[in-house]
Order: sequence, then C-alpha cells, then structure tokens
Amino acid sequence: MAKQPEFETNPQKTAYHDNKRELLKRGREKGHLTWKEITDALPQEYFNDVEMEVFLFTCKNMGIEVKGMPQ
Repeated sequence: MAKQPEFETNPQKTAYHDNKRELLKRGREKGHLTWKEITDALPQEYFNDVEMEVFLFTCKNMGIEVKGMPQ
C-alpha cells in the first residue's frame, strides 16, 4: 500500500483547512515552522494576504516561530 503524502499538494478547500490544522499541530510540537512548510501546505489560490496575516498571528499567539520568512 502506497504511503499518502503528509500534505496534499493541490488540496481542495476542505483539505486546505485540514492542512492548516496539521501545520499548527506540527508547529506546536516542534516550536517552529519553516516558511517553506507553510507555502507548500497552503497554496496561494486558497490563501490570500489577509488569511496569511491571521495564520502568522495565530502562530505567534501559540508560541510557534516561523523561520525563513521573506523580509
């Protein structure tokens, strides 16, 4: 049986929300997320600037550092 990828590369809208929850869970466990992890799991067609700002704010409030974020 083939192993499913951790995140779907082209998620439908519902999978996108699952990816967000999984990212926050992983970030909480590790204490950080990389910018690449975020952009790979949350494609731009579903993730606008406002949602990105809210997601980063949520990370900050949960004590999750975002590493490698563009300046």
